[in-house]
Order: sequence, then structure tokens, then C-alpha cells
Amino acid sequence: MSKKIFSIKVKEFLNLSQEKQSEWIDTNIPDYEMKLYEDGYLGAWYPAELDWDEYLNNREDYGIADMIASQDPEITNERKEQIDAGAELTENEKLKLAMAVAENDVDMWLTHHSLEIQFLDGSLHACFVGYPLGAGGLDFKYFCSFKTYQSMLETISQEPISFLD
Repeated sequence: MSKKIFSIKVKEFLNLSQEKQSEWIDTNIPDYEMKLYEDGYLGAWYPAELDWDEYLNNREDYGIADMIASQDPEITNERKEQIDAGAELTENEKLKLAMAVAENDVDMWLTHHSLEIQFLDGSLHACFVGYPLGAGGLDFKYFCSFKTYQSMLETISQEPISFLD
């Protein structure tokens, strides 16, 4: 099955605002959501910012040393005791804590999906973010378009807590 080629040039599409690009996709590719569900899944990411004060001021309540250890099996008991006693966390330990929080917070994970759009003079990869609707699936929001699949993957993989499928 050949892909539909739309009668607009890449530059014309890119010159539209993000909102107008989204509207163009809605109008010209009415089944885009189905395509995103079928073959468009790229990966997921955890966008939430941690309330660091909440966790660091209530270390024992949250068990942050154990949370960090769940992501870093090489942490020593001595370091865990230091963390419990109020030691400042390293950047790596903060990342491990954030990963532990994210692992247990399945409702906040967002997904990335893509759709290749063929134009008169080339193609673009439209990227969407999927917001969870519970058992109802995902609410897709247009993010932006990329000239290459690789540049899209490089951009979305820069999220600190993310993975690509």
C-alpha cells in the first residue's frame, strides 16, 4: 500500500504555527490517531518534577535510601545510613530517586508516537505526546515535526527518565 502524498511542500507545512500544523493534520489525516496506536509508538517518559523538599525533608517516611537502592544495587549500607541521616544527595542519587518514584507512578508516564507524512517534495515525521486517559487509551497532542526520524529520536531521548521502544 503506497502512502498518500499531500499537495503541500515541506517548507509550507513547517512555516505554519504549531497550532496550524496540528489543525492541518486533524483535517488532512482524520485517522491519524489510529495510525499512532498501530505503528507509531516510540517510547515513554516521565515528565513530573519531584518535590525535592517533600522527599528530602521526610526521608524516613518515604524511605528514600531504600528507594535509591532499588535503582542502584551497588549502593553501600554505609551510604544508605548517611542518606537517612540527612547527607546531601549526589546528582546520580537524585536521578535514582526520581527513577524509583517514576517506577511507582504509572499514571504520570507519557508516551511518544510518530507519523510519517509525505509531501510533494519530501516527508516529515510528526511527533505526538500521548496523555493517559486511564482505560480509555490516550489523548494525543501534536508536539512538532522533524525532518528525519533520527533527529526525532535524538530529541525525545533527551528526557531524563525515558526509554525508546
